[in-house]
Amino acid sequence: MSRMKVKTLIVGELQENCYCLFNEEQEALVIDPGAESEKIINALKGYDVKGILITHFHFDHIGAKAALEQKFNLKANQPLPNHFHYQIIKNPGHTLDSQSFYFPTEKMLFDGDFVFAGAIGRTDLGGNNFQMKKSLQMISQYHDDLILYPGHGKPTSLKNEKPTIAYYLQIL
Repeated sequence: MSRMKVKTLIVGELQENCYCLFNEEQEALVIDPGAESEKIINALKGYDVKGILITHFHFDHIGAKAALEQKFNLKANQPLPNHFHYQIIKNPGHTLDSQSFYFPTEKMLFDGDFVFAGAIGRTDLGGNNFQMKKSLQMISQYHDDLILYPGHGKPTSLKNEKPTIAYYLQIL
């Protein structure tokens, strides 16, 4: 059972998911602060913000990054203290710099615009099909019970997305 709480803030004109993660030590982590910095800062009140993580650098995922870096005196994608145990998974395809943040204990993957519920990310905005195919092959090896938190839309499970991934692996 996860000891980490996840709050989803839907921000900006493209309805991007900014995730605020909270641990038992009253520490917080922000993933993809896309816009509406005051809304994000208000959600973090009472917590010690330890880090800002960015899955990729499209405008709808970083619009509030500078404001949060200044407010909390942090730089995005810097190594974090031990209270948040995660791994960085490089998954280029949507963009060349696309990466996901995998929390193995909680079985959660924050994947930006890599895999959505019922779809995958576009490859025509700075990525490519070849890299997307390799990234999809890699992620399909993970456990079915992995929960995917995409950059837009609702969370899903890898088990639910395996048919979609298999489809795209055939056509890419």
